[in-house]
Amino acid sequence: MNDGTNTQKNDAAVVKSAARTLEIFEYFDAVRRPAHIHEVAQALGYPHSSTGALLRSLTDLGYLEYSASEKTFFPSIRVSLLGHWVGEEMLSLRGIHQTMRDLADQTGMAVVLGSSNDGYCQYIRVIEGTTPIRYHIRAGERRCLARSTLGYVLLGLESPQRRAQAIERALVLWDGEKPAPSAHQVAKAASQAAARGYAFNIGLVTPHAAMLAVPLNAPTPARPLALAIAAPETHFQGRRTHLLNVLKRAVAHLGVAKRVSA
Repeated sequence: MNDGTNTQKNDAAVVKSAARTLEIFEYFDAVRRPAHIHEVAQALGYPHSSTGALLRSLTDLGYLEYSASEKTFFPSIRVSLLGHWVGEEMLSLRGIHQTMRDLADQTGMAVVLGSSNDGYCQYIRVIEGTTPIRYHIRAGERRCLARSTLGYVLLGLESPQRRAQAIERALVLWDGEKPAPSAHQVAKAASQAAARGYAFNIGLVTPHAAMLAVPLNAPTPARPLALAIAAPETHFQGRRTHLLNVLKRAVAHLGVAKRVSA
């Protein structure tokens, strides 16, 4: 654990925010558990206000996850995936990135890995599609869980209590042009996704954009994960069952499949 006397802080050539960012990740590597702002600030000798600002910025960028109920922060899956090219064989998720590439090659669609993050679905990793018409999806972007196909799958993976809390938080963050659905409607959609093992929607955020998502059950301490393919709705017409089977095989290949049914 860093005692706040790291020589990096005394080196004028090191940008303070960069040093603090890396020291925060080193702190989590040492304690290996979620932590409150004051714990990080005290351990590293940072001002409480700037520590909070940095932790929130890293959360917004998708590198940390925030628990609204516990008021704690923890590194996200995105942090683990950053180093997959250095020693991918050491990661429990090492097969996911290659599987995403295989799916992109096979379908021509965008492939998206998502995780829940304080009422949002966070896009952890994205491989762009090659269809003539495609929608730009950027890694690190967030979508309200109640307005996301991946979000419904992720909600379906939560326990009833956590699901209710996540839905409540998501509805506070609702950003759609139409009025927000009721908590009951969102819970029903999440239950359907859990029962079916997948979710499919058209135009939740972008008109005529469709997404098909399935759950993952990766052996990590992070929040639930889901994998999706996305493209204009015309690319799913008459092919949805086939594409669902493609996703099912990909998930089974990873050996981390939840119950997925057509």
